[in-house]
Amino acid sequence: MIKIISDSTSYMTKEYAEKHDISIIPLRVLYQDTEFEEGFPGTFDKFFDDFTKTKIFPKTSQPSLEHFTEEINKAIDNGDEVIIFTISSTVSGTYSAANLAKNQSKDPSKVYVFDSMALAQTIWGYIMEAVNMRDAGKTCQEIIERLEILRENSQIVFVPDTLEYIYKGGRIGKVTATLGSILQIKPIVYFKKGDLKNKNSFGMQRAMRDMIAMIPQPHKLKRLFILHIANSTLYETWKNMLYKHIESREDKDEIEIYEGEVGPVVSTHAGPAVGMAWTTE
Repeated sequence: MIKIISDSTSYMTKEYAEKHDISIIPLRVLYQDTEFEEGFPGTFDKFFDDFTKTKIFPKTSQPSLEHFTEEINKAIDNGDEVIIFTISSTVSGTYSAANLAKNQSKDPSKVYVFDSMALAQTIWGYIMEAVNMRDAGKTCQEIIERLEILRENSQIVFVPDTLEYIYKGGRIGKVTATLGSILQIKPIVYFKKGDLKNKNSFGMQRAMRDMIAMIPQPHKLKRLFILHIANSTLYETWKNMLYKHIESREDKDEIEIYEGEVGPVVSTHAGPAVGMAWTTE
């Protein structure tokens, strides 16, 4: 059997993790002198309610080496091989920690660490693929090879409601933030293959349409995750636009659609936002 382990930034639901026997290793968040483990979607409301009312930015840290090692050894003792999914190595030390834990485990030859080169629900999409392949009797090597193909064109993209949090996080200057707000400039931020980029749009409605234009062409899209950060007030509008777009596609019956929430570790520098993630051929 193959045991799947993921860090908490995949933001899968607790129900999915339990149904498919997936162990979640939480990253940690330090906020206002309090440190807590990042939980599952549905448990973030209190944090975001406070965060959006303050000017205090949290700090984040990777999971402990011991936590990874403990979960790996449990699986090995059970006779399982292990695949670990982590947030992109370009933004976190979690991938390195998982590899250290692998090397210190009882049998490193049974452990595979997959660098998602991704954020948030893109990782969950990879895990869904791995679960389906595992349950179909595929080997760890076959699963990894398949994920490497999906990784080439899968990504996450989002637009923040306001430039305020990007400014607070030091990503843009005060003058740029002020002018951007006056001119209604909306940055479309996207993360693909470990690389964070952005392009500008004008006005939120236009930005959401521009995001939709980034969705892969028909018959290539496998899974689409409709996302929000911090209970964005634009989420219902965004969902309606996306569902309308999917309904107009010739491949609409081929696409798996999920709705989700991005948690504190990934989202604190964006503030309230709407977006999407996908896995694709």
